[in-house]
Amino acid sequence: MQTQAKQGWLVTRMPCLRDIKAGMTRRERAPGAPWAATLPALLGVLLLVLLGSGLVLATAYDPRDAYGSLQRVAREMRGGWIMLGYHATGASLAFMALYLHLFRALLTRAYRAPGEWAWLLWVTLLAVLLLAGWLGFVLHGGAGGSWSLSHAVSAAMLLPGFPGAVAMWFLGGAGLARLLVFHGVLALCAVALIWLARMAARQARPAPQGRALAFWPVYAAQYFAALAMLALVFALLLGFAPHWGQGGQNAIPAAPMVVPAVISHPWYLTPIAGLAGLFPGAAGHIWGVIAAAAVLYALPWLDRSRGAPPGRLYRALTWLLGLDVLALGLAVSCPAGALLAGPLAIWFFFHFLVLTPLVTMLEAA
Repeated sequence: MQTQAKQGWLVTRMPCLRDIKAGMTRRERAPGAPWAATLPALLGVLLLVLLGSGLVLATAYDPRDAYGSLQRVAREMRGGWIMLGYHATGASLAFMALYLHLFRALLTRAYRAPGEWAWLLWVTLLAVLLLAGWLGFVLHGGAGGSWSLSHAVSAAMLLPGFPGAVAMWFLGGAGLARLLVFHGVLALCAVALIWLARMAARQARPAPQGRALAFWPVYAAQYFAALAMLALVFALLLGFAPHWGQGGQNAIPAAPMVVPAVISHPWYLTPIAGLAGLFPGAAGHIWGVIAAAAVLYALPWLDRSRGAPPGRLYRALTWLLGLDVLALGLAVSCPAGALLAGPLAIWFFFHFLVLTPLVTMLEAA
């Protein structure tokens, strides 16, 4: 009874609080952790912002008049415009945090054993968020999203066998109402995936050499500072550029007789759109997305370094890959860069399938 009194009334009835306290005071962290280590936590906060704002928007969303209902939310619903801004800005920053985290994992080879399971979960989270982001783009009801959905349905109709049946079940029937449900389900799956990925990364983290530090108070202050910086960037984008990177075509309603020459995707969908465009045909676009995901999933086994630290050549090629993905997104965004999208997409696959096994094998020799 005396021990319970010392622990507090709430702690004795909620053992999870005791586990959280023990985790914050356990000395298991190496001194001098980089600021980039806070990216998964920032991503989790942004996903909570997306869930909260999306729940508010779903109460006023009408799948039968998607574009009109969002216009009414922005113009007539009290505080509706800021909810739309929260959702759009949160999506942009969430993808930015995830892309930066994956790039850091590539640069440090965090995908190697024993971190391969964490890497697979992060790639799965990327796939889930990309699909959820595309559904949000479609659910807007604008011209870009409408034609993107039409292309996806046409591609699904050309897929044979089981993949085609799954694609048509996902896209067909009930209009945007079904896609709205999938959008919400994928958002909840993303929250579960980031928790699993964090747990897997924690298990794969090597034991610190020498003196170990607890999360509280040293790293807690670092996380608080990172959250403050995120809040500042979020406020600046929300106040001065709420539509940044969202694609201009969705600002106008869809018209069946007006076909855009190039679909204007949000910035976070443009790299995957460029990789999909490497494969010809409507069905080829879906196979292109599957091929890009398969390459990322296979990366822990494409690396032949056998535990060797990243060399200069590997780091230089990884930075070149990051520039390639950025250039691919820019090339897809404007019609003038369409000719460059193909070579840039080829370099993406060439980097993982040829350069990564070759360079890591040479550095390990």
